[in-house]
Amino acid sequence: MNISQRKKEVRVTMHGGTISYEDFNDARPWWRTRIFTEIITSRDGVGDLLALLSERAPRPFFIIDEILKPQSAFAPIFARSGKYVYDASHSEPRARDVDSVTALLRNEREMPDAIVGVGGGATMDLAKAVSICLANPRPAAEYQGYGMDMERGPDIWVLPTLAGTGAEVTPIAVLRGPEKKLGINDDNVAPKVAVIDPALSAGARKFNRFFSMMDCYFHHREITRSKTSAPDAALDSRDGADIARRVLSRDLSEFDIDKAAESAVASVLGGSSSIGGRVGVNHAISYGLSNASPHLPHSVAVTISMLACGDIYSDGGFDDTVKFLEINGIARPTAREYGIFESHIPGMTKTALGMEKLWHSHFGENWRDTVDEKFISDIYKSIVSI
Repeated sequence: MNISQRKKEVRVTMHGGTISYEDFNDARPWWRTRIFTEIITSRDGVGDLLALLSERAPRPFFIIDEILKPQSAFAPIFARSGKYVYDASHSEPRARDVDSVTALLRNEREMPDAIVGVGGGATMDLAKAVSICLANPRPAAEYQGYGMDMERGPDIWVLPTLAGTGAEVTPIAVLRGPEKKLGINDDNVAPKVAVIDPALSAGARKFNRFFSMMDCYFHHREITRSKTSAPDAALDSRDGADIARRVLSRDLSEFDIDKAAESAVASVLGGSSSIGGRVGVNHAISYGLSNASPHLPHSVAVTISMLACGDIYSDGGFDDTVKFLEINGIARPTAREYGIFESHIPGMTKTALGMEKLWHSHFGENWRDTVDEKFISDIYKSIVSI
Protein backbone atom coordinates (compact mmCIF):
# COMPACT_ATOMS: atom_id res chain seq x y z
CA MET A 1 0.00 0.00 0.00
CA ASN A 2 1.51 3.37 -0.96
CA ILE A 3 1.48 6.43 1.28
CA SER A 4 -1.45 8.12 -0.49
CA GLN A 5 -3.65 5.04 0.03
CA ARG A 6 -2.53 4.54 3.62
CA LYS A 7 -3.24 8.14 4.63
CA LYS A 8 -6.50 8.93 2.86
CA GLU A 9 -8.90 8.58 5.80
CA VAL A 10 -8.23 10.36 9.09
CA ARG A 11 -10.60 11.32 11.86
CA VAL A 12 -10.42 12.74 15.34
CA THR A 13 -13.56 11.98 17.37
CA MET A 14 -14.81 14.99 19.31
CA HIS A 15 -15.78 13.74 22.78
CA GLY A 16 -14.80 16.60 25.04
CA GLY A 17 -11.53 14.97 26.12
CA THR A 18 -8.01 15.82 25.10
CA ILE A 19 -6.66 14.76 21.72
CA SER A 20 -3.36 12.91 21.78
CA TYR A 21 -0.74 12.54 19.08
CA GLU A 22 -1.94 8.93 18.69
CA ASP A 23 -5.54 10.13 18.17
CA PHE A 24 -4.40 12.56 15.51
CA ASN A 25 -2.58 9.94 13.50
CA ASP A 26 -5.09 7.10 13.82
CA ALA A 27 -8.59 8.60 13.34
CA ARG A 28 -10.87 9.74 10.44
CA PRO A 29 -11.94 13.28 9.21
CA TRP A 30 -12.93 15.62 12.05
CA TRP A 31 -14.38 18.49 10.00
CA ARG A 32 -17.93 18.83 8.63
CA THR A 33 -17.50 21.59 6.06
CA ARG A 34 -16.59 20.35 2.59
CA ILE A 35 -12.94 21.20 1.98
CA PHE A 36 -10.99 21.05 -1.26
CA THR A 37 -7.81 19.64 0.29
CA GLU A 38 -6.67 16.07 0.89
CA ILE A 39 -5.42 15.95 4.48
CA ILE A 40 -2.60 13.48 5.10
CA THR A 41 -1.52 13.03 8.71
CA SER A 42 2.08 12.02 9.17
CA ARG A 43 4.76 11.03 11.67
CA ASP A 44 7.47 11.88 9.11
CA GLY A 45 6.21 15.02 7.43
CA VAL A 46 9.20 15.80 5.21
CA GLY A 47 9.78 12.17 4.23
CA ASP A 48 6.12 11.53 3.42
CA LEU A 49 5.85 14.79 1.50
CA LEU A 50 8.84 13.99 -0.71
CA ALA A 51 7.70 10.40 -1.26
CA LEU A 52 4.22 11.53 -2.29
CA LEU A 53 5.60 14.18 -4.60
CA SER A 54 7.78 11.61 -6.33
CA GLU A 55 4.60 9.61 -7.06
CA ARG A 56 2.28 12.44 -8.05
CA ALA A 57 4.21 15.60 -8.92
CA PRO A 58 7.85 14.86 -9.83
CA ARG A 59 8.69 18.48 -10.76
CA PRO A 60 7.87 20.40 -7.55
CA PHE A 61 9.03 23.91 -6.70
CA PHE A 62 9.37 24.64 -2.99
CA ILE A 63 8.70 27.91 -1.17
CA ILE A 64 10.18 27.45 2.29
CA ASP A 65 10.52 29.72 5.29
CA GLU A 66 14.13 30.77 5.91
CA ILE A 67 13.73 30.31 9.68
CA LEU A 68 13.60 26.52 9.17
CA LYS A 69 17.12 26.31 7.75
CA PRO A 70 18.90 25.44 11.04
CA GLN A 71 16.49 22.56 11.68
CA SER A 72 17.87 19.26 10.39
CA ALA A 73 14.39 17.90 9.62
CA PHE A 74 14.13 20.29 6.67
CA ALA A 75 17.62 19.72 5.25
CA PRO A 76 16.32 17.48 2.39
CA ILE A 77 14.19 20.38 1.12
CA PHE A 78 16.89 23.03 1.49
CA ALA A 79 19.24 20.71 -0.44
CA ARG A 80 16.99 20.81 -3.51
CA SER A 81 17.66 23.19 -6.38
CA GLY A 82 14.05 24.08 -7.19
CA LYS A 83 13.22 26.33 -4.27
CA TYR A 84 12.65 29.90 -3.11
CA VAL A 85 13.71 30.70 0.45
CA TYR A 86 11.32 33.23 1.96
CA ASP A 87 11.91 35.41 5.03
CA ALA A 88 8.47 35.20 6.62
CA SER A 89 9.68 36.98 9.76
CA HIS A 90 10.26 40.21 7.84
CA SER A 91 6.73 40.67 6.51
CA GLU A 92 3.61 38.81 5.51
CA PRO A 93 3.64 38.05 1.77
CA ARG A 94 3.39 41.10 -0.44
CA ALA A 95 1.93 41.25 -3.92
CA ARG A 96 5.37 42.14 -5.24
CA ASP A 97 6.83 38.99 -3.62
CA VAL A 98 4.34 36.94 -5.65
CA ASP A 99 5.25 38.81 -8.83
CA SER A 100 8.97 38.19 -8.23
CA VAL A 101 8.58 34.45 -7.77
CA THR A 102 6.19 34.05 -10.71
CA ALA A 103 8.63 35.97 -12.95
CA LEU A 104 11.43 33.65 -11.80
CA LEU A 105 9.40 30.55 -12.65
CA ARG A 106 8.20 31.86 -16.01
CA ASN A 107 11.84 32.16 -17.04
CA GLU A 108 12.45 28.48 -16.31
CA ARG A 109 12.57 26.01 -19.19
CA GLU A 110 9.86 23.82 -17.67
CA MET A 111 6.91 24.82 -15.48
CA PRO A 112 6.68 22.97 -12.12
CA ASP A 113 3.76 20.61 -11.66
CA ALA A 114 3.38 21.57 -7.98
CA ILE A 115 4.11 24.62 -5.85
CA VAL A 116 4.91 23.45 -2.32
CA GLY A 117 4.64 25.83 0.65
CA VAL A 118 6.68 24.76 3.69
CA GLY A 119 6.25 26.98 6.76
CA GLY A 120 3.55 28.93 8.55
CA GLY A 121 0.53 30.72 7.18
CA ALA A 122 2.52 33.45 5.41
CA THR A 123 4.66 30.96 3.50
CA MET A 124 1.67 28.82 2.57
CA ASP A 125 -0.22 31.90 1.36
CA LEU A 126 2.74 32.92 -0.80
CA ALA A 127 2.83 29.46 -2.38
CA LYS A 128 -0.91 29.57 -3.03
CA ALA A 129 -0.70 33.01 -4.64
CA VAL A 130 2.28 32.06 -6.81
CA SER A 131 0.46 29.00 -8.14
CA ILE A 132 -2.63 30.85 -9.30
CA CYS A 133 -0.73 33.86 -10.61
CA LEU A 134 1.41 31.58 -12.78
CA ALA A 135 -1.77 30.72 -14.70
CA ASN A 136 -3.08 34.29 -14.95
CA PRO A 137 -1.48 37.25 -16.73
CA ARG A 138 -1.95 40.26 -14.46
CA PRO A 139 0.07 41.32 -11.39
CA ALA A 140 -0.95 39.72 -8.10
CA ALA A 141 -2.41 42.94 -6.67
CA GLU A 142 -5.06 42.94 -9.40
CA TYR A 143 -6.39 39.60 -8.17
CA GLN A 144 -6.92 40.65 -4.56
CA GLY A 145 -10.64 40.41 -3.91
CA TYR A 146 -13.59 38.19 -4.73
CA GLY A 147 -15.48 36.84 -7.71
CA MET A 148 -12.78 37.03 -10.39
CA ASP A 149 -12.49 34.59 -13.27
CA MET A 150 -9.13 32.89 -12.70
CA GLU A 151 -7.48 29.88 -14.31
CA ARG A 152 -6.04 27.10 -12.15
CA GLY A 153 -2.27 27.02 -11.75
CA PRO A 154 0.06 24.16 -10.76
CA ASP A 155 -1.18 21.99 -7.90
CA ILE A 156 -0.61 23.50 -4.46
CA TRP A 157 0.89 21.33 -1.73
CA VAL A 158 1.62 22.48 1.81
CA LEU A 159 3.59 21.26 4.80
CA PRO A 160 2.62 23.40 7.83
CA THR A 161 5.29 24.01 10.45
CA LEU A 162 2.96 26.02 12.72
CA ALA A 163 -0.64 25.33 13.70
CA GLY A 164 -3.38 27.90 13.90
CA THR A 165 -3.79 29.83 10.67
CA GLY A 166 -5.92 27.27 8.81
CA ALA A 167 -4.07 28.28 5.62
CA GLU A 168 -3.40 24.59 4.95
CA VAL A 169 -6.98 24.17 3.68
CA THR A 170 -8.43 27.61 2.86
CA PRO A 171 -9.07 28.90 -0.70
CA ILE A 172 -7.54 32.24 0.30
CA ALA A 173 -4.05 33.69 -0.14
CA VAL A 174 -3.77 36.81 2.01
CA LEU A 175 -1.40 39.45 0.58
CA ARG A 176 -0.23 42.94 1.38
CA GLY A 177 -0.87 44.92 -1.78
CA PRO A 178 0.27 48.45 -2.58
CA GLU A 179 -3.07 49.78 -1.31
CA LYS A 180 -4.60 47.13 0.93
CA LYS A 181 -4.16 43.85 2.76
CA LEU A 182 -6.65 41.49 1.16
CA GLY A 183 -6.79 37.91 -0.01
CA ILE A 184 -6.90 36.37 -3.42
CA ASN A 185 -10.17 34.51 -2.88
CA ASP A 186 -10.75 31.69 -5.34
CA ASP A 187 -11.46 27.95 -5.10
CA ASN A 188 -8.33 27.33 -7.18
CA VAL A 189 -6.19 28.79 -4.36
CA ALA A 190 -7.03 25.93 -1.99
CA PRO A 191 -4.16 23.45 -1.52
CA LYS A 192 -4.65 20.13 -3.23
CA VAL A 193 -2.69 18.25 -0.56
CA ALA A 194 -1.71 19.13 3.01
CA VAL A 195 0.75 16.86 4.79
CA ILE A 196 0.40 17.58 8.51
CA ASP A 197 2.96 16.43 11.07
CA PRO A 198 2.45 18.14 14.46
CA ALA A 199 6.04 17.33 15.44
CA LEU A 200 7.32 19.84 12.86
CA SER A 201 6.31 22.73 15.12
CA ALA A 202 8.83 21.60 17.76
CA GLY A 203 11.40 24.10 16.52
CA ALA A 204 9.06 27.09 16.63
CA ARG A 205 9.44 29.74 19.32
CA LYS A 206 6.83 29.92 22.07
CA PHE A 207 5.89 33.38 20.74
CA ASN A 208 4.93 31.91 17.36
CA ARG A 209 3.17 28.84 18.74
CA PHE A 210 1.18 30.97 21.18
CA PHE A 211 0.10 33.75 18.85
CA SER A 212 -0.73 31.47 15.92
CA MET A 213 -3.12 29.63 18.26
CA MET A 214 -4.55 32.97 19.40
CA ASP A 215 -5.36 33.70 15.75
CA CYS A 216 -6.96 30.26 15.52
CA TYR A 217 -9.08 30.95 18.60
CA PHE A 218 -10.21 34.32 17.22
CA HIS A 219 -11.21 32.74 13.91
CA HIS A 220 -13.43 30.31 15.76
CA ARG A 221 -14.83 32.94 18.13
CA GLU A 222 -15.79 35.27 15.29
CA ILE A 223 -17.26 32.58 13.05
CA THR A 224 -19.46 31.21 15.83
CA ARG A 225 -20.76 34.78 16.35
CA SER A 226 -21.25 35.42 12.63
CA LYS A 227 -24.73 35.99 11.24
CA THR A 228 -23.66 34.62 7.85
CA SER A 229 -21.99 31.31 8.74
CA ALA A 230 -23.33 28.05 7.33
CA PRO A 231 -24.45 25.52 9.99
CA ASP A 232 -21.53 23.13 9.36
CA ALA A 233 -19.04 26.00 9.62
CA ALA A 234 -20.53 27.10 12.93
CA LEU A 235 -20.26 23.54 14.28
CA ASP A 236 -16.63 23.25 13.13
CA SER A 237 -15.89 26.55 14.82
CA ARG A 238 -17.57 25.47 18.04
CA ASP A 239 -15.33 22.39 18.20
CA GLY A 240 -12.28 24.39 17.17
CA ALA A 241 -12.88 27.06 19.81
CA ASP A 242 -13.10 24.42 22.54
CA ILE A 243 -9.83 22.83 21.46
CA ALA A 244 -7.98 26.14 20.99
CA ARG A 245 -9.18 27.31 24.41
CA ARG A 246 -7.88 24.10 25.96
CA VAL A 247 -4.46 24.53 24.33
CA LEU A 248 -4.14 28.20 25.27
CA SER A 249 -5.24 27.58 28.85
CA ARG A 250 -1.97 25.73 29.47
CA ASP A 251 1.56 27.09 29.58
CA LEU A 252 3.12 26.67 26.13
CA SER A 253 6.69 27.40 27.20
CA GLU A 254 7.79 23.84 26.50
CA PHE A 255 6.86 22.02 23.30
CA ASP A 256 4.48 19.12 23.93
CA ILE A 257 3.55 16.72 21.13
CA ASP A 258 -0.03 16.18 22.36
CA LYS A 259 -0.66 19.94 22.56
CA ALA A 260 0.80 20.20 19.07
CA ALA A 261 -1.64 17.56 17.83
CA GLU A 262 -4.58 19.43 19.39
CA SER A 263 -3.33 22.64 17.79
CA ALA A 264 -3.19 20.94 14.39
CA VAL A 265 -6.80 19.75 14.76
CA ALA A 266 -7.97 23.24 15.77
CA SER A 267 -6.08 24.78 12.85
CA VAL A 268 -7.74 22.56 10.24
CA LEU A 269 -11.12 23.34 11.82
CA GLY A 270 -10.24 27.03 11.59
CA GLY A 271 -9.65 26.60 7.89
CA SER A 272 -12.71 24.44 7.25
CA SER A 273 -15.01 26.82 9.14
CA SER A 274 -13.59 29.76 7.19
CA ILE A 275 -14.81 28.14 3.96
CA GLY A 276 -18.43 28.20 5.13
CA GLY A 277 -18.18 31.07 7.58
CA ARG A 278 -16.66 34.49 8.00
CA VAL A 279 -14.74 36.35 10.67
CA GLY A 280 -16.00 39.69 11.99
CA VAL A 281 -15.13 42.88 13.86
CA ASN A 282 -11.88 41.65 15.36
CA HIS A 283 -10.36 40.89 11.96
CA ALA A 284 -11.74 44.05 10.36
CA ILE A 285 -9.91 46.14 12.96
CA SER A 286 -6.75 44.03 12.64
CA TYR A 287 -6.46 44.72 8.91
CA GLY A 288 -6.18 48.43 9.59
CA LEU A 289 -3.40 47.76 12.10
CA SER A 290 -1.58 45.50 9.65
CA ASN A 291 -1.68 48.12 6.90
CA ALA A 292 -0.20 50.70 9.26
CA SER A 293 2.73 48.48 10.26
CA PRO A 294 4.13 45.99 7.72
CA HIS A 295 6.16 44.19 10.41
CA LEU A 296 3.20 43.59 12.74
CA PRO A 297 2.36 39.86 12.63
CA HIS A 298 -1.28 39.20 11.84
CA SER A 299 -1.68 37.01 14.91
CA VAL A 300 -0.50 39.85 17.13
CA ALA A 301 -2.72 42.36 15.31
CA VAL A 302 -5.86 40.34 16.03
CA THR A 303 -4.83 40.02 19.68
CA ILE A 304 -4.44 43.80 19.97
CA SER A 305 -7.83 44.18 18.30
CA MET A 306 -9.57 41.81 20.71
CA LEU A 307 -8.13 43.66 23.70
CA ALA A 308 -9.85 46.81 22.39
CA CYS A 309 -13.18 45.09 21.66
CA GLY A 310 -14.26 44.00 25.12
CA ASP A 311 -17.73 45.50 24.72
CA ILE A 312 -18.26 43.75 21.38
CA TYR A 313 -16.92 40.35 22.51
CA SER A 314 -18.22 40.49 26.07
CA ASP A 315 -19.39 36.87 25.82
CA GLY A 316 -15.93 35.55 26.64
CA GLY A 317 -13.57 36.45 23.81
CA PHE A 318 -12.03 39.40 25.63
CA ASP A 319 -11.81 37.64 29.01
CA ASP A 320 -10.29 34.54 27.45
CA THR A 321 -7.66 36.65 25.69
CA VAL A 322 -6.58 38.28 28.96
CA LYS A 323 -6.49 34.87 30.67
CA PHE A 324 -4.41 33.22 27.91
CA LEU A 325 -1.83 36.00 28.05
CA GLU A 326 -1.58 35.76 31.85
CA ILE A 327 -1.26 31.96 31.88
CA ASN A 328 1.57 32.14 29.37
CA GLY A 329 3.34 35.07 31.05
CA ILE A 330 3.04 37.27 27.97
CA ALA A 331 2.51 41.01 28.29
CA ARG A 332 -0.43 42.52 26.44
CA PRO A 333 0.89 43.59 23.04
CA THR A 334 0.39 47.23 22.06
CA ALA A 335 0.19 49.07 18.76
CA ARG A 336 2.92 51.47 19.88
CA GLU A 337 5.41 48.60 20.05
CA TYR A 338 4.98 48.29 16.28
CA GLY A 339 5.16 52.00 15.47
CA ILE A 340 1.42 52.68 15.26
CA PHE A 341 0.29 56.05 16.64
CA GLU A 342 -2.59 58.52 16.48
CA SER A 343 -1.45 59.81 13.08
CA HIS A 344 -2.31 56.39 11.59
CA ILE A 345 -5.95 56.45 12.71
CA PRO A 346 -7.48 58.01 9.54
CA GLY A 347 -5.76 55.46 7.27
CA MET A 348 -6.61 52.53 9.53
CA THR A 349 -10.23 53.69 9.76
CA LYS A 350 -10.51 53.83 5.96
CA THR A 351 -9.07 50.32 5.64
CA ALA A 352 -11.35 48.81 8.28
CA LEU A 353 -14.47 50.54 6.96
CA GLY A 354 -13.81 48.90 3.60
CA MET A 355 -14.12 45.42 5.15
CA GLU A 356 -17.86 45.39 4.51
CA LYS A 357 -18.24 41.60 4.47
CA LEU A 358 -16.76 41.36 7.96
CA TRP A 359 -19.03 44.05 9.44
CA HIS A 360 -21.99 42.33 7.78
CA SER A 361 -20.83 39.03 9.27
CA HIS A 362 -20.97 40.35 12.83
CA PHE A 363 -23.82 42.86 12.78
CA GLY A 364 -26.01 41.55 9.94
CA GLU A 365 -27.52 43.32 6.96
CA ASN A 366 -28.09 46.56 8.86
CA TRP A 367 -24.47 46.87 9.98
CA ARG A 368 -24.30 50.46 8.72
CA ASP A 369 -26.73 51.45 11.50
CA THR A 370 -23.91 50.71 13.95
CA VAL A 371 -20.66 51.02 12.04
CA ASP A 372 -19.39 54.33 10.70
CA GLU A 373 -16.11 56.23 10.69
CA LYS A 374 -16.58 57.43 14.27
CA PHE A 375 -17.34 53.92 15.56
CA ILE A 376 -14.14 52.57 14.02
CA SER A 377 -12.02 55.61 14.82
CA ASP A 378 -12.98 55.37 18.49
CA ILE A 379 -11.71 51.78 18.61
CA TYR A 380 -8.38 52.83 17.11
CA LYS A 381 -8.12 55.75 19.54
CA SER A 382 -8.41 53.31 22.44
CA ILE A 383 -5.78 51.08 20.85
CA VAL A 384 -3.13 53.78 20.29
CA SER A 385 -3.71 55.33 23.72
CA ILE A 386 -2.21 52.31 25.49
